[in-house]
Amino acid sequence: MDLYTEEWDVIEGAWEPFDKAIGTWRGTGRAAVACPRCSRAGDLTAWTWDNDYYAFGSLGFEFWGWPEFSPSFLERFARALGGHRTVLVGGKL
Repeated sequence: MDLYTEEWDVIEGAWEPFDKAIGTWRGTGRAAVACPRCSRAGDLTAWTWDNDYYAFGSLGFEFWGWPEFSPSFLERFARALGGHRTVLVGGKL
């Protein structure tokens, strides 16, 4: 499912179900969003995004100026957190 064009323009109407769900999640910590293709509702925090561009959760860490994390470090980090699903979201300002 696409939310943006190749030029990073928002596809009209694509964000509407997610925008509402994100607002609900911010206020309550829980939200469901209906898939625009099949209309089935699912937990917003369980959605996966290409390249983990977005992630929703209850705990976040921010690292500035660190080298890229190795897959083994990320695996050990997830284990240290009790095996919870972890997502690495990266970017540059």
